[in-house]
Amino acid sequence: MTFDAESIMNATITPDEAEGKKTLTPEGNYPECVVKNIQAYEPHERAKERGVQARLRVEFECPTSDVDLTTFMNFKTPIHSKSTYGKLVRAVWEKETAADKTTQDLVGETVNVSVFHEETNIDGRPISYAEYRFTKA
Repeated sequence: MTFDAESIMNATITPDEAEGKKTLTPEGNYPECVVKNIQAYEPHERAKERGVQARLRVEFECPTSDVDLTTFMNFKTPIHSKSTYGKLVRAVWEKETAADKTTQDLVGETVNVSVFHEETNIDGRPISYAEYRFTKA
């Protein structure tokens, strides 16, 4: 891909972007996705108050789709069984193997990804988000 300054200077934004809404990952099943990259960031202040130690940005690469499969998940120890991170780890490794693995060891592993749109309320505002779920590939 070559850099095209003119297309950037003439780019418009969608109505959702104008309202500050993030474009959600399309719902669907994405088989045999490879964990391409994981980066750790400091968690949001409210998450820190709940004991979250990091916010992980996880990128997946799907061989059958060019959809951007990037999501953020909280990292907190001990790992809760219902956490997104915990679900990813269990979909990749058996429990006997997982005990010897680090977060970075997930890079290069393969997993099936399913994306669903969910809604919740934060501070009285309705928020839509893409919920990522994982199964063994």
